[in-house]
Amino acid sequence: MAVFTGRPDTENVDGDQPIEPYPADIRREWKWVKRGIEEILGEQPRLTFRPEDVYAAVLNDEAVLWVAPEGFVVNTVEHDQYSGKKTFLIWLAWSKKRGECCAMKYIPFFEKVAKEHGFDHIETRTPISALETYFLADGWAKETVIYTRDL
Repeated sequence: MAVFTGRPDTENVDGDQPIEPYPADIRREWKWVKRGIEEILGEQPRLTFRPEDVYAAVLNDEAVLWVAPEGFVVNTVEHDQYSGKKTFLIWLAWSKKRGECCAMKYIPFFEKVAKEHGFDHIETRTPISALETYFLADGWAKETVIYTRDL
């Protein structure tokens, strides 16, 4: 897992409010981040992890918590076992206010971070079909759609 540290280029000229996401300490941010994860899980019942699983992944450097003024993003790394390529996966994204699209706003930032850390791809997954139009218009490619039926 690539560990991201520091807060380069994240402060305004006055030095107060961050203007880009920055890697954050999940212990400090947990109270509000947990509420956001619980909201995501409530809206997407097929997700099987718990908020504490996200906490553990970040604490164990298997994921990174990025905090922005609008909300947070959690990313992980996926390795292709055959090609050896690695993907910067935007695992979770949550905005304090509906419609702020925390992850969408910062895609150029995350692309830059991913390139700087030697990633080959950037990826996100969502069951929200309304985002498909945005992604496809912004140069993303739809690689697969997963349909599931409970038995």
